Amino acid sequence: MRTRTGLGVLICCCASLAACTAAAPKGPDATVHTPSVGRPQPPASAQAALSGEAFTPYAALGQSNNDGLAPGESDFALAAACMTDAGYPNSASSGNVPISISIGPANLSFAQPWGGWGYLGAAEAQQYGFRVPPGSALSQLGIDMPPPTGNPPSPPAAEQAAIEKCGTIMQNWDNSQQNGALAGIQKLSNDIANDVLRDPAVKHATRAWSACMAKNGYTFPQPQNVFFQELQAMHGEAKGRISPFDPVSASANQAQIATAVTDADCTQSTDLAGIYFAVQASYEQQLVNANQQALTAAVRQYRAAYAKELAKLPALLRTAKAQPFGKPTVKSTGTSTP
Repeated sequence: MRTRTGLGVLICCCASLAACTAAAPKGPDATVHTPSVGRPQPPASAQAALSGEAFTPYAALGQSNNDGLAPGESDFALAAACMTDAGYPNSASSGNVPISISIGPANLSFAQPWGGWGYLGAAEAQQYGFRVPPGSALSQLGIDMPPPTGNPPSPPAAEQAAIEKCGTIMQNWDNSQQNGALAGIQKLSNDIANDVLRDPAVKHATRAWSACMAKNGYTFPQPQNVFFQELQAMHGEAKGRISPFDPVSASANQAQIATAVTDADCTQSTDLAGIYFAVQASYEQQLVNANQQALTAAVRQYRAAYAKELAKLPALLRTAKAQPFGKPTVKSTGTSTP
């Protein structure tokens, strides 16, 4: 189940693979062989790597407007249609739609510059550190995500009620698809993420990365832990619930940028990102080949369900309960909550 949100988009991040993946899947063919990748050139960015991998269109199903499998049939498009049917097309086009997206090791459709592959992009690390605008990754998937503001304007009561009704409709839609058409795809996502985590070449590169970080005064056994530790350091442990969009002090920002730059340098020197994404690409291709028939059927099932849901929106708006949603935050554990 994806996390229900308020206005706009909630980015759900996971601190570790265990926080993102489910139990071992039953159903899809998960048989793979360990690839031999050597020391390949790192990709230009994490998103560039994902955009060329075999499983990405399936992982993006329902989340991207241009995944190539179900064009224009995303959660975003459905939420915008819901707001339009409710009589607020301007709200639909401005990003005031209640949608959630998870960014974590098991999400294989889009990524921030950092993750299990380290930090890709020395220039970006120097400019932003771990405060990269979230829309920078999503825009490549046809997802228009307006930058968050500290105090967004409150819409009129009737429009707010429509937003909350569409939020209820979207939560029910997400749940039905996660347990239906997208269930097998999510299981394969978990398989791929676990295969990469256990891969000998990735393990070796990760240990080298960790040793490099240690030489520079940082103790991180896994690269995906860096973001959450830096988020907590920037905002303070005592807050408990952290919004990554809150302002931080100049000294805290300087410290997190220094960590990001070191992370990027160690990623480059160990070729962690090059190895990670080459290994992931191999596992993705193997599992797509082994499960092509089931994946094709899942896409067909999703598209049929989407068309049916789109036709039901006027009726659903008459019966849906308006449920208010809170401000998107990130808990100190690394799990996002409304």
